[in-house]
Amino acid sequence: MLATLARWFGIRTRRTFRLAVRGMSIFIAACGVFAVNLLMELHKFWWAAVPSAVLVIVAIVEFVLADYLAERSYPIATEQKLDLLERQLGKDAVAILARKLDRTIQSFQACDKSKISGTIHIVVELLPLPELKTRRGLLQLTDYVGPYGGSKGRITTLEKGIVGRCARTGKMESVNFDDVPEYRRRMVEEFGFTREEAEMHTRVAKSYLAEPLRLSGAIIGVLYFFSTEAQVFPFASSQSHLESQAQDFVDVLKTVSIV
Repeated sequence: MLATLARWFGIRTRRTFRLAVRGMSIFIAACGVFAVNLLMELHKFWWAAVPSAVLVIVAIVEFVLADYLAERSYPIATEQKLDLLERQLGKDAVAILARKLDRTIQSFQACDKSKISGTIHIVVELLPLPELKTRRGLLQLTDYVGPYGGSKGRITTLEKGIVGRCARTGKMESVNFDDVPEYRRRMVEEFGFTREEAEMHTRVAKSYLAEPLRLSGAIIGVLYFFSTEAQVFPFASSQSHLESQAQDFVDVLKTVSIV
């Protein structure tokens, strides 16, 4: 839930999350120090204990909990993969993948291509939980190409969404929604999201497509598209064409040692 709230404020990477926690802690600490000094001058010593306790809590959050929360919500491996991509291909890294995404969108047939958005997700290891020693998720590797969607860095567990279903089944997945109420209901009932998470998603889309990215037989990512036009997928492309496009992306990711 913390990561979901952070994304609502545009915080999508470990670095920005950590800076946001630090900035908030500094602001609260400054207010606490001012309150303590003011109450001490007024000889309200017992009342001064309240902001003093707040200062202790802020210190614990900043120096103890913040790194744990950052690691839980934004595992360091995801930051390393993003940094590696940008180092290997330089400033043109995202542009290269974005152009390939745009070419794939332009290859779709019998639909309004201006209404389609797409991105790439890769499988990453997440911080284990007490009940799950091995835990994997999907990292959004690029900003969306197209009119809608968010920026890179978003993490989704394999239990959620059509991209998670695609990564689990290892086959092309598509889904279509008639209206927003159906979308909200099915996101919760079929795709593992909470109602709050479903509310925060882009709800203008009506047709979704996810194609697995394979390397030596293993699923290493998902090619993902959605359209605001109804009933576009899976009819806009043949299975063989999608598989060919997916392999092109795998070849690029192999070249830059992302996978």
